Amino acid sequence: MSFILPARQVHLDFHTSQFIEGIGKQFDADEFVKTFKDAHVNSVTVFARCHHGYLYYRSKEFPELVHPYLECKNLMLDQIDALHAAGIRAPVYTTVQWDRYISERHPEWLVCKKNGEHEGGSFTEPGFYQSLCVNTGYTEFFIKHLKELISILGDKADGFFFDITGIRPCFCSICIPMMRERGIDFDDEISVRRFAKDNIDRFKKRVSAIVREHKSDLTIFYNAGHTGPCTKESADDYSHFELESLPTGGWGYLHFPVSARYACTLGKDCMGMTGKFHTSWGDFHSLKDLAALEFECFRMLSHGFAVSIGDQLEPYGKLNPAAYNLIGKVFKRIEECEDWVRPSEPIVEAALVTSECSLFEHTIPDSIMGAVQMFEEIALQFDIIDTDTCFDKYKLLVLPDDLVVDTDTQKRLDAYVASGGSVIACFKGGSNGGGKYPGCFAVASAEINENYPDFIVAEGSLAKGLEPENEYVIYKQGLRISADAHKASTELNARGPYFPRKGDHFCSHRYTPSAKGEKYPVAIQNGNVIFFAHPLFEQYRVNAPTWCKVIINNAVSKLLPKRIVTHNGPSTMTVSISDQPENGRANVQLLSYIPVRKSAEIDIIEERTVLRDICLDIDLPGKTIKSARVVPEDIPLVLNENRITVPEVNGYTIVELKY
Repeated sequence: MSFILPARQVHLDFHTSQFIEGIGKQFDADEFVKTFKDAHVNSVTVFARCHHGYLYYRSKEFPELVHPYLECKNLMLDQIDALHAAGIRAPVYTTVQWDRYISERHPEWLVCKKNGEHEGGSFTEPGFYQSLCVNTGYTEFFIKHLKELISILGDKADGFFFDITGIRPCFCSICIPMMRERGIDFDDEISVRRFAKDNIDRFKKRVSAIVREHKSDLTIFYNAGHTGPCTKESADDYSHFELESLPTGGWGYLHFPVSARYACTLGKDCMGMTGKFHTSWGDFHSLKDLAALEFECFRMLSHGFAVSIGDQLEPYGKLNPAAYNLIGKVFKRIEECEDWVRPSEPIVEAALVTSECSLFEHTIPDSIMGAVQMFEEIALQFDIIDTDTCFDKYKLLVLPDDLVVDTDTQKRLDAYVASGGSVIACFKGGSNGGGKYPGCFAVASAEINENYPDFIVAEGSLAKGLEPENEYVIYKQGLRISADAHKASTELNARGPYFPRKGDHFCSHRYTPSAKGEKYPVAIQNGNVIFFAHPLFEQYRVNAPTWCKVIINNAVSKLLPKRIVTHNGPSTMTVSISDQPENGRANVQLLSYIPVRKSAEIDIIEERTVLRDICLDIDLPGKTIKSARVVPEDIPLVLNENRITVPEVNGYTIVELKY
């Protein structure tokens, strides 16, 4: 993987209404650059064209699109020249599928829903969310705009950020005949979405070819608000990935690690993106709490990513000093730490095989969200992969509750286990959808359990840490399973209720209690495979029963008796380890911040959570640790075999392990 991105970027939004005068009138190049330099910024995304549909440079091709009140006539180029003179990179932003000006004047170019309405709100309401179809004449307009932009930039071009490039099913006058020609059933959502994905992927390929013809090493990124399996097929048309994930802007704090753990496996440099806003984009006059911005940015760094913070330039063209005082505090720390993080490769022991569909950009299954939350809490070092990825790199594969696979994947799972790999699977994970599981699971039968919920009995090694003999409810409906008695052993049992809560058969407020009847298996083990009858990851996402995490953690420990890292810290502390072989070191990054739901809408982080005397047990495969120290502060740590005690974790701490 080549690391091509500067580590400290500001994404400078500039979506500006045509009803505001004096655009850029207070732009001062020297002040502009000094603000960024003082804030330790080394890359700034500047605007060519915004969602309102206006240009911020002199255009011969589209003079009518230049913002009507643009006083700094070549604002984009003036910004680029000033930034370049200071050694700061300046990729250029342009919008793709959202453009209010074009949408109002070319309704025939709009994405059309099946009922005939266009996507987005009415043109009589605020917003620029009407989407443009890339199968229409709009694409020729866009290509003309891009070519002019490339011509104007010339050698000044660093790269392009193409925004709003999503999979948008469309039933416009162009798309309908094309789908008919391909024999696509309009009621088949998957086929329609596949057609839509082919369209946007074809658009990306064409645009990237034009950019690379101008200059082969320009950075190129297409933003759809999520990087995941939806991105993989068109990955060659990207130079890198920028993972837009503003936790307070609708993405939430769990979105970034889900996206990051998949993106890092695609072989390209990555950058995380949050915002300085208290809420989301366009929240001009707000500042995120310092601790929150620290956590969001340091977490990106802990994955080996570059960092981008979103800001929005106000119409008159002057940066807000308070915003850059905030950003500067975070970027100063990143500048001090980045040598231990970039470039580096994550050290992992497991892979979560995603059930996320490549045709849906913003639908992460609850099973994946629950598994990521759980695994970060138990310090498992893992990637997220899809079923096309080679399994052999990983000691452990985790198949989530809803991962239905084909016959070929089941054969690959059997081969993986036969060669020494381990598997944890839940509910339908690894099944073919018809109740058949790979042979290595040794599942003789599996049917939906109609008499539920089940009450797991805390017995045996998988229940270690639970109250002995206690019954723990699993609220989600599971399977009634039986094992191949010649191969598998029962590792966990449950009892059923008197009857399911249905019709006039009910007891109390929630569910019918245990009837204290005979026990039946809900977890079986066949060698290196442990199979659970319940959707434990989805259950954890819904209401996070600690007993689900304890059971899964015990299963992980059975299959991975030597974990890369274990610790005595709280579940709120996250741990990641990356390798820098050229420096003969691995680096452990510890994060201690706690989001709190103190508002009705968003999670808040107001302060760091300080931890003391954190004991880490480290096992680096194939490496012997020779010394440990806290960096960049250069505080030596006592190394007792593979055990290290970190005296204090004040929000974010890096421990360098020389080997």
